[in-house]
Amino acid sequence: MVFITPFFKKPAKWSRRTRSWCGLLLVWFLMATGMSAAWAEPGTIKATQTAAAYGENQIELSGRFIVTLTPTLEDALANGLSLPFVYEFQLTRPRTYSWYRQLSDWFSPTATLTYRLSYHALSRQYRLHLGSFYRSFSSLDQALAALGVLRDWGVLQDTSLARDKDDLAGRMRLRLDMSQLPKTFQLTALGHSDWQLESQWTDFALHNEEEAH
Repeated sequence: MVFITPFFKKPAKWSRRTRSWCGLLLVWFLMATGMSAAWAEPGTIKATQTAAAYGENQIELSGRFIVTLTPTLEDALANGLSLPFVYEFQLTRPRTYSWYRQLSDWFSPTATLTYRLSYHALSRQYRLHLGSFYRSFSSLDQALAALGVLRDWGVLQDTSLARDKDDLAGRMRLRLDMSQLPKTFQLTALGHSDWQLESQWTDFALHNEEEAH
């Protein structure tokens, strides 16, 4: 009689320290990819990265936001409602600039950038509109991911703040703009949290490195 010994070893037990490190690595991975926030809290907008830089006669803003819709908003979108999302910028420093140089520069210390998210039933594609231009996506997740990426948005254009690269600070956010919805939906949305969707304000600051030296 021939005996065959299996070539499988009993898996070694992981130590408590090893299990702890594996757990920490998993948490770090989820935070780095932004997936944990998207899974945990549907119906939210969260900023994961924001940046500002001096451009040519303007300040250029960039950012990444995780956007998830509530089931109510997903249903409304699937049934033909276009959802307006607005990036908002506010200048917070220097405050005196907001009134002293508005007259000479003819500028506003605030700015907005509007995207519209829609669903095209015939093509079964989601569309992200910026003015008269739009991009098509095969899934809602892809469209929301594109909505959450902001690159080189120009604000404070042709102002001395931008031209002289003055020290300044500001803040930005992304939100669903209820005021741009049809009146019937505005009334429906009053007092319903399913329709309230906005990120917190995220602060940033710019400093002129050349003047510092």
